[in-house]
Amino acid sequence: MTYRFRHILFLGLLAVFVWSGCDAFGSKDDATTDEIFEEGRTPPGLVNEAEYVPLFPFFSRGGDGAPLENPQDIYVGFDELIYVVDERGLHILDLAGRPANFLPLNDASSVIQDRRLHVYVTARRDTMLSGRLWNLPVVYRYSGLTTGTPVIEDIIWHPFDDDSRRFNRPDPIATDEQVDFTGVAVLPDNNIYVTRRGPVNDRGTIILPHNTVMEFTPEGVNNQAILVLHPTQPTLRSAVYPTDVITEVHPPQRSSFPNRRDFIVAQSPYPVGTEPGVVPDSLRFAVLSIIGVETPDGIEFRPDTPLLQASSAGSDAGDGFFYEEFKFGNPTDLAFAADGSNYIYVVDSDKDSLFVFTGSGIEGVAAPPGARSTKPVVVSFGGTGDGATQFRDPMGVTYFDETVFVADTGNNRISRFRLNTDFE
Repeated sequence: MTYRFRHILFLGLLAVFVWSGCDAFGSKDDATTDEIFEEGRTPPGLVNEAEYVPLFPFFSRGGDGAPLENPQDIYVGFDELIYVVDERGLHILDLAGRPANFLPLNDASSVIQDRRLHVYVTARRDTMLSGRLWNLPVVYRYSGLTTGTPVIEDIIWHPFDDDSRRFNRPDPIATDEQVDFTGVAVLPDNNIYVTRRGPVNDRGTIILPHNTVMEFTPEGVNNQAILVLHPTQPTLRSAVYPTDVITEVHPPQRSSFPNRRDFIVAQSPYPVGTEPGVVPDSLRFAVLSIIGVETPDGIEFRPDTPLLQASSAGSDAGDGFFYEEFKFGNPTDLAFAADGSNYIYVVDSDKDSLFVFTGSGIEGVAAPPGARSTKPVVVSFGGTGDGATQFRDPMGVTYFDETVFVADTGNNRISRFRLNTDFE
């Protein structure tokens, strides 16, 4: 975007605020308006070569038209509907943010869609067993949301659908109510990975560690747990209180692409039940890329060596890296751009920031034509607040059609940003 165009744009916005009094972008006295006015005063020569710019209006209402309440996650589906989960349940919006549908759910925390257009939601559900009411984590699988006729096709329960406990100790124990399912990722064959976290992580027990990544078939059958991931000791193959998992899944229209088992997992330094105000030690590498390699004995999960090597290339390759020590404070959600750009997005609730990386692990996006350098341009941004490019405890992120959507939890809104690479 040229300086001349930016100047005209902000003069136009100024006219809207002054003459119409419209509050779609915020009142004339709020931080968002101040930020827009400040951006309009940017002098020539200081325009970034590439940056994410906010798209207004941000979305603040759910699928039933009522205000969102602490949105936890967001996903733009292959059906081009927006799925948002908050404290009240699952909201469905169209791409313009208009309400389409709403399903009440308890403690919904993450949402994603598979290549069959089935939607997975992690939440909690009550069940009566042995005369006691238990509140346990579940993963719902819905069909029919695209057509407005939702049907629950399956419910994955902890602990009943953990194959390791089916034949030894399937009944709930007290700690099971402290377990959460935190994320779901889709594989090319519509198998799913599910991240789980909880307090029991002694690998010597008959119960698998709560902190793990599990794999389920499209029918909800647990066919393996990824035991190579250490549940408490941060390594290059660990799952310490995991918060999310993603894969490089592609749209259903694309039928030919590698059937890879690779995934990226986000870890949290905060154990289950951490008291407010407690600041734990940071994780050296809080987001890990794991490669699934076919061996005669089955799939072996290994650290992503190319991404690790990218960080050793130094400043000649980039100005930030995926595998940069203590890069993240508390990464809460991940997203992958399946449009060929292969960008990786990480939202961090401790740093109130959105980080962007290339598929090769360098922070930034491809340098635009005519840029001063061919190195990726760092476009990560954030900061604590309610300004247009600030966040307050962001918990979710997704990508669709060159636009990044962030569930800005503390500000009760869905923020939208588009990459701008026009400059002079």
